[in-house]
Amino acid sequence: MQDFTLESVSDPGEMLNILTESKLNGTAVGIYAPVLGNEIYVTAVEDVLIDDEITIILKSFDVTGYILEKNKLRLDEISSVCAFKSPFQNPFMKTLKSSKA
Repeated sequence: MQDFTLESVSDPGEMLNILTESKLNGTAVGIYAPVLGNEIYVTAVEDVLIDDEITIILKSFDVTGYILEKNKLRLDEISSVCAFKSPFQNPFMKTLKSSKA
């Protein structure tokens, strides 16, 4: 059995690359930001706004369906991110599809 480790990134430039990839590809991303709480939330990026400061707009929920208290974060509020290759699936749509079956 292979060891499985998640590599988190805390460099702002690398975090921005990962967050932008999540937006462009619809992939999941793990985000640790103290303003969200003491956990890593797995969600996806809706938009990246670059102006005087860089603002990251996340989906309003995570993969479990938990509604995030805040989904608009400045890049400097994010401590680390972890890229996933899997597409982010809306947990509410998944529930609807399984209840129809």
